[in-house]
Amino acid sequence: MKTQKTITAISLIAALFFVGLPFGSASAEEILTAQEHLQLAKHHELLLKEAEDKLVQHKAALEDYEDRPYYYGRRGQDFQSHEKANIREYEKIVAENKAQVAIHYKLAGESQTPQFVSGSSNTQVN
Repeated sequence: MKTQKTITAISLIAALFFVGLPFGSASAEEILTAQEHLQLAKHHELLLKEAEDKLVQHKAALEDYEDRPYYYGRRGQDFQSHEKANIREYEKIVAENKAQVAIHYKLAGESQTPQFVSGSSNTQVN
């Protein structure tokens, strides 16, 4: 009887230990260096530039439709709603990437502020 309680207690403690492992502190492999944060910031700047370019393209297509809806025939309203959905999605992607760029520059400890203007990422990662 006493052995069974001991085994149950040990197995319960082991189970709690293994369940708690993923929620513990970050291991050495998970901690990013300042250089890695800079690389991630540059990566998100590239994604930001691509998303801004796509956003401009979709806004231009929507503007073209709104200027001449008679060119698009019966499928025009489908095209219009599709372009509006694309614009909303790319605006969301732009906002997310701007936030990621700012976070990674902050975590890297850079005094350099992120540049959100398209084509202005002239800094290099060594």
